[in-house]
Amino acid sequence: MTALRVFPFIGAVVAIAAVVLSIIGISTTYWWSAGPNHSGLWQKCPLGICIRTEGGRPAAMALAAVIAIGVAAILAIFSGLARNKSDASNNTARLCGIISVILLFSSGVLIAAALYTFVAAEHLTGYSFTLMALAQFLSFLAAMLVAHWMGHSFTVIS
Repeated sequence: MTALRVFPFIGAVVAIAAVVLSIIGISTTYWWSAGPNHSGLWQKCPLGICIRTEGGRPAAMALAAVIAIGVAAILAIFSGLARNKSDASNNTARLCGIISVILLFSSGVLIAAALYTFVAAEHLTGYSFTLMALAQFLSFLAAMLVAHWMGHSFTVIS
């Protein structure tokens, strides 16, 4: 039972990795590329000459996802630290864990929506797009780790 106490911390580490990948993915200009042309959320680069653009809806969704993942990581850590071994009804730890799982799943959905909104089917995707897709996977993985810990930690009296 003690080994399960590391699950929210592992989930937080995975979520932090998702934040790092998301930040790199959001800030780079290779969400799609076709030959010398490539584009990101903030710049379009036709023929290697980059022009600033507004990020629009995909940027807003991607930024909201990064914020949600970061908050979820903090809540997962707090949930793991606040859980009292002798008290199976620790409401603060349970609430933080539940909010963390909800934020992680919703951030994964936001990333998917941002990717779908930005990139049409006719474009080839670039590495920024791939990093965001990996961040989405890591977000879902972190949510599962925290949810698994919560299922064991709060249903079994230690």
